[in-house]
Amino acid sequence: MPRIGILAWAPCEETWLLDTSSPFLRGLAELGYKIGETVAIECQSAAGSYEGLTSAAIDLARLRVDVIVADSEPAAHGAQEATDTIPIVAIISGNPVATGLAHSLAKPGGNLTGLTYYATELTAKRLELLKEMLPEVTAVGVLANPNVSYLPFENDTKRAADRLGILVSVHHISEPSGLKDAFARMKAEDVQAVFVLPDLMFASESPRIAALALEQRLPTMAWGGWFAQVGCLMAYSSDYGEMVHRLAFYIDRILKGAKPGDLPIEQPTTYRLSINLKTAEALGVEVPQSILMLADEVIE
Repeated sequence: MPRIGILAWAPCEETWLLDTSSPFLRGLAELGYKIGETVAIECQSAAGSYEGLTSAAIDLARLRVDVIVADSEPAAHGAQEATDTIPIVAIISGNPVATGLAHSLAKPGGNLTGLTYYATELTAKRLELLKEMLPEVTAVGVLANPNVSYLPFENDTKRAADRLGILVSVHHISEPSGLKDAFARMKAEDVQAVFVLPDLMFASESPRIAALALEQRLPTMAWGGWFAQVGCLMAYSSDYGEMVHRLAFYIDRILKGAKPGDLPIEQPTTYRLSINLKTAEALGVEVPQSILMLADEVIE
């Protein structure tokens, strides 16, 4: 029986890849796989730390899984540090070529393939949508995690802000305990909104970020739809559910003998704008009709 290894950031019982409603499990089922009957799943968790990703990947390699699934770029790097022979299927937030994960998108080479949703314009589009939501915005506080400083989003944000005439103040937070002080500092700086950059810790702390943003009355733009679902004002992202579903296709190809280095890394074509109207009302933000017409998800 082939074995799929899941490299998880959160505890295995909490990772959304293995949730009973997961698009990943649905994708495997649609391709004819039955968990525990025709395919087994092993999971190792980094326990919410970047340092733990490589050791968790090493543990998966020792279990001799047939393929490792990494649902983030840091997990992909951790998996590649652990093995150069076991195939890796990943969702990558940055540029996989620039960071050395692949030789090219069309022919990755090596032992990794999957999907990347990186585009310089995506960061700029988030900032443009925030500006359209808040036309008077001139100063934005940026939440960034220095643990993933190799990702390009901070520089992309600064370049986009310059073009839009927005001043940004970057706040580097590496632990959840730093979030409260960061929001207090941003409020003291008189920023008019908060811009959350991609990071696994921020993703896991999204409810707290939303609560702090409401407490400090700061409209917040984030990078995953779940941020809006838990109370942030808005989010703009590729369709994560669609990407996670697509992981099953790659696993199927690899288990049937394809080499990961020969499978092109795909880029999504679907992007979603999420807006939380309850949060807008609580913050006294009047949502422009133009934004409402663009929204794919409106939370009321």
